Amino acid sequence: MRVVIRDGIRPAHHAELAVLVEEAFVGIETSGVEVHVEPATRARDSFTGRAYGGRPARPRSDPDTRFLVRLKVPRVIRNRAYPKTYRYPGRKTAPEITVRNWQERLVALAAHEAFHVRQFREGLRRSEILAERWAAERLASWCVNGGSVEAPGRAAPAIRAGVQATLFDPAG
Repeated sequence: MRVVIRDGIRPAHHAELAVLVEEAFVGIETSGVEVHVEPATRARDSFTGRAYGGRPARPRSDPDTRFLVRLKVPRVIRNRAYPKTYRYPGRKTAPEITVRNWQERLVALAAHEAFHVRQFREGLRRSEILAERWAAERLASWCVNGGSVEAPGRAAPAIRAGVQATLFDPAG
């Protein structure tokens, strides 16, 4: 899996973002997957995502990419207005997900999009409800295994083997 952190997001968060995305993809085959973490241009677009069942022409991605995931986060990531409980818009049977901080919110978002990659790869029916259920389960598992971050301002974890994190170079 290749994780690309776009310009415009505070550099102090880059390594942590890459690790959180990797954690969200646990249980999903990641070969041929590229994840772009991008700054949201509007506040309402923060913590939204999209998975592509193929390699779109835009944004640019690696030629070996089979599945692209785009995650939008605020330019400056803060722990404000948490805990937060939400449900996928317009889906009454989707589970409610409660997150205690931005890290948990990113794990849940990335896990949701990771499940769509699984659906694309296996030719399964696209289901937002199943993706939300997977996200809720992945988040719960991540928290139980000590993944939850309580202390604000802690040092960013090292990037683990198997994840290639790169900064976007607009010139090339």
